[in-house]
Order: sequence, then structure tokens, then C-alpha cells
Amino acid sequence: MNLLNKTYVYALDPTGFILSLLYLVVLSGALVSIARMMKLSFSDKSIIGLFLYYYLFFIFTTLMPIVPNFPDTDLFSQIITANFYPETHTLGVRLFYYVTSPLRMLSFLKLEPFIVFQLFLFVFSLMIVWKSWQIVAEKNRIDSSTGASTFLLLCALYPSFLLFVPIPLREFWVLFGFSILVYGIVKKYYEEGSLLDAGLGYIVLGSMILLTARPQLIVVVVLFLALFQKNRWLKYALILASFFLIPYLFTTLTSYKFTPSFFGDLRNYSYAYYAGDHQMTYGKVAWGSYFDMFKDIPLLFLQFVLSPFPVLHTANPMRMHAIFADMIFTLFVYFFTLYAGLRVSKIYLFIFVVSAALFSLWEFHLGGAARHRMPLVMILLPVASYGVVRFYHELRGK
Repeated sequence: MNLLNKTYVYALDPTGFILSLLYLVVLSGALVSIARMMKLSFSDKSIIGLFLYYYLFFIFTTLMPIVPNFPDTDLFSQIITANFYPETHTLGVRLFYYVTSPLRMLSFLKLEPFIVFQLFLFVFSLMIVWKSWQIVAEKNRIDSSTGASTFLLLCALYPSFLLFVPIPLREFWVLFGFSILVYGIVKKYYEEGSLLDAGLGYIVLGSMILLTARPQLIVVVVLFLALFQKNRWLKYALILASFFLIPYLFTTLTSYKFTPSFFGDLRNYSYAYYAGDHQMTYGKVAWGSYFDMFKDIPLLFLQFVLSPFPVLHTANPMRMHAIFADMIFTLFVYFFTLYAGLRVSKIYLFIFVVSAALFSLWEFHLGGAARHRMPLVMILLPVASYGVVRFYHELRGK
């Protein structure tokens, strides 16, 4: 059995391993300090424990073939350790190269310390998501510490986190940006009233980070900027303006056309290109108008949020071990998010549904769906944690 079956094994280095241990100690202290400043309801040991847990899982992931290998990790390993500029790759990958330059320099172009930095930002992202939940809980007169331990447990068990975060990929950067964006939305919705407020600042900051990983998400950013305005006339004006802004900005940032036929052709080309990839593709379409896209959203949405369950494909989902486990976990999160009640989950569910509907128009791969819905599931974890605690107490009271 070939244990070292990962494409980034060549980048491992003893010096990098030693340096990563030093950074692990320093950044553990930094996380504890940040958690105290944010007044989070986590113990110091639990924060350090989660950080260390994911670092150890990085070691485990590298050494064990049980965890699938993702070919993209080779590219990101080259970016990290060889300072490779991905000139022929998409804008998102090129922007990622620039924005992570400080992390590469601090890592001395070593993979292991870079992974520690990305795990630091990942845990920080989870703390930001929990902070947004504290705002929601307090506004709904719920003890904001309810479910804190359950939240950390879910974060430790979520298969997508384990699959895609402690390896050389840009998912940690997407999670970081999305967590700040959602925190800004929650803060603006529940606490702020003026046009230029702290909530808007966090929305802009989170959006900028998010777009340096995936520029095509400008569609989501513009839409949320419009929808989460408290001034009714400003909201309507921005929604109207978004019909012109979204196509223009999307085309400018990605060089893609913003037409139904282009999206349909791109999806169908990808569908055909990956057709032999263990039947992992789904959703061949015929889009000649925006109405065609709109009427396909329900099934594409269901396939995206329930992947790899068979909605638009006939492949056996149980043979896809990793993402099948991910879906079982995700169903658990969906159930307890709904069980928590619409009163406390409505803003997260709204963000989830709108984002998932937009994501589903682009997604065509069963594994890609599990990977790309990860930030959306992440923001449901605090609500699901509250739902678990509530369910437990109600069950115990019967």
C-alpha cells in the first residue's frame, strides 16, 4: 500500500515541520487572545484543542490514503513552496497568489508552516461565525453561550472541513472571507441603521477577501449588498442597479459572457469533459433564455444541497464514500437548523438559500458541490448547535 499517495508529498520538509510546531504554539496563543477580545463563549483549551486537532489531521491526511487525494493540491503546493505564479490559470488562482504572499514569506516557502497559518485563519473564521450567532441569539433573548461546545464538536466532525481545509487548497481563504461577509450582514441587519456603518465595513472586507479567491462570486456580493439595506428606497434602487452591475462586473472580473447560452455551453462542456470521471457529473442543460435557467433552478438547487444523493444523476451515492459521509452529516445540520426554529435561523437560511440557488447554476460536479457548499453549511453550524441542545432538553423533559 502506498501511504504517501498525495500530490503534495514532494513539498514536505523536516525544517518546515519544526517551524510549523513553533508557529503552532505562537498562533495558539494568538487565537486564545482573539477569542477573549471577541468575548466568545469558548474555553482556552477548546480553541487550542480544535487548532491542534486540525494540525494533526493535516499530518494524518498526508500519510493515510483513506483520505482522498485532490489533484489541485499539486498546483497550490507549487504556489506555496516554489513561489510559482500561475500565469495560465484563472483570475481567482492568480489573485490568491498575490494575497497569500505574506503568508508564504512568513512560512519561508515551506508547506507545513503555511498549513498552520491557513488553519489559524480557518479557526478564526469559525470564531467569526460564532460571533455572528451571538448577535442573533442576544436579539432573540437566547443565552448566547448555548451550544458552544456542540458547535466546536460539529466543526471537528464536519467531513468537508476535514477533506478540504488541512491540505494545500484555497478553501480556507473562501471560508475566511465568507465568515466576515456574513458577520457584516448579521451586524447590519440586527444592530446597525445608517448607510455607512460597521456592518457595511465588514461586508466590504469579507467581499474583497472572497473575491480574491473566486471572482465569480461578485454576483452574490452585489445581491447581498442590495438586499440587506434597511432603507427601503435604497434597497430597491440597488436591486434595480444590480441588473446592470452584476453582468458588467461579472464580465469584467472573469472575462466570461453573462448570457444564458454561455452558461449553458460552459456547463455542458464541463459535463462532457468530466463525464468519464466515475459518473461524478450531473445536470446537462439547454439554456437559451433566463427563463430556461430559472425553471431549472429547483432541481439544480436540490442536487447541489443534497449531493451526492441522486436527483439529476443515477450513480450509486454510497460508492462515493467521503462525500456520502459529508451528506449524512449535512442532513443532520439541515434538520437541526430547522428544528432550532425560523425565528433564530431565518437570516442564515436566507443567505444559504440565495447563495445555494446561485451556486447551483454553476455547479455540475458531485464532489464539487460538497466542496463549494461548505461555506454555506458552515454558517448553519451555530444554529444547528442550538437546535441540538434544544432537542436534547425537550426530549429529556418528555
